[in-house]
Amino acid sequence: MSTMKIQKYWWLAFLRGLILIVLSIYIFQNPVSALLGVAIYISISFLFTGITQIFVSIAVRKEAENWGWGLAGGIVDLLFGFVLLSNPEMSAASLPFAVGFWLIFSGVMTFVSSFQIKKEGSSSWWLEMLGGLLSILIGYLISSNLILGTLAITTWLGAGLMILGISIIALALESRKGIKSVF
Repeated sequence: MSTMKIQKYWWLAFLRGLILIVLSIYIFQNPVSALLGVAIYISISFLFTGITQIFVSIAVRKEAENWGWGLAGGIVDLLFGFVLLSNPEMSAASLPFAVGFWLIFSGVMTFVSSFQIKKEGSSSWWLEMLGGLLSILIGYLISSNLILGTLAITTWLGAGLMILGISIIALALESRKGIKSVF
């Protein structure tokens, strides 16, 4: 039952990863003019990923041992989305701190989740661990120096979102085959 229910929603994780990859490509193609657009896109992405993460976490709460972490991540994503979308200009100015914090938080959750996925027999658990560690590192680099973070945000953000998107898609495809995962 539990694997069947998680398999049913694999496409939401896949879609989340795909959105993150598309966003990273946009950032790489428009590095200078993208900051305000990135703030808006990230706000929308946070809203979407928060809603999907909350939905799936609640849907698998009886089957998934650590479903609360997914729910917490979804709530944080949703709150970030609302805050950033409420004032795009302010969001662009504070983007290094907000995105850095989000990448650190998301990276820690991804890192912790990798141990559960390893325990469940996934052969790609190390991708989630690596994705989590890289997200933490990139988040720290972006938020530790706001001036340099503002200048470098498009490159670091694009790389971090690309890595995170790829690891989420890999896990979504594996979840489709029956490995339990809460993203």
